Amino acid sequence: MKRLVCLWAAFVAGLLMSLCAAAGGGFLVKAGVSNSNMDLNKNVASVISEDVFSGSFFNNFTSFNVGVGYHTGSWNGFKFQPELFYNVRGTRIDDATSWKMGYMEMPLNLQWGLDLILLRPFVQVAPCIGYSFSNSTSDTVPGNALGSVTRDASRFEYGLSVGGGLDIMKFQLSVTYNWNFGPVANLSAYKDQVSSIERRNARCLQVSLAYLF
Repeated sequence: MKRLVCLWAAFVAGLLMSLCAAAGGGFLVKAGVSNSNMDLNKNVASVISEDVFSGSFFNNFTSFNVGVGYHTGSWNGFKFQPELFYNVRGTRIDDATSWKMGYMEMPLNLQWGLDLILLRPFVQVAPCIGYSFSNSTSDTVPGNALGSVTRDASRFEYGLSVGGGLDIMKFQLSVTYNWNFGPVANLSAYKDQVSSIERRNARCLQVSLAYLF
C-alpha cells in the first residue's frame, strides 16, 4: 500500500510540475508550525473506564511541517502552487500521553491575490491527500477502545484546506486551516457498545514560511 501511494504521489507531482513549468514560476521550500486535534469526542466513554477521562483529555497538539513545492506565474491574479510536505498531526490524549501521526501530504493550492509590486496578499483553497508513515504514542495506552483508536488508525487521508498569506519579495507567509474528511480513528470493534459513532476527523491549523526561488 505504501509503495502504491508513493508511486502515485510521485507521478502526480511530476505531472503537475511539468504542467506548471509551462506557465512559468519557480520552486519553493517551506517550514512551519502545525496545531492539530484528532477530534475524538467522548462517545467512547461507555467502553473506556471513566478514570481515563480524568484531567485534560484530547487537547490540541503542536508540532511542525516542512516541505517543497512549485509556484506558477500569475494570471489575472491567480496562481497554482502544488506542494509536497511532511506534516505531524496529533492530539494530547491526557496530561501524560500524546498521540501523533506523521503524514506526507500533497495540497494543490489555488491562489488569488493582488500584485502590489513588493507585496502580494492572497487567499487560497486546496484539495489535499496524504498518507501517514508513522503512528506513535508517547506512553502506553490502555488495551481497550482507546488502544484500538491509536493502533488501528487509518493511514490514508483526504480533505480540504483554506487560508491566505502574503508574498514579500522572495518570501511567502501563509496560514491555512485543514479538514480531513476521512475517518482517522477505528472503533469498528466497538460499534455495538457505542451509541453514536461519528467520523473522527483530524483538523489542523498551519503557519508556514516559504522561500521562493
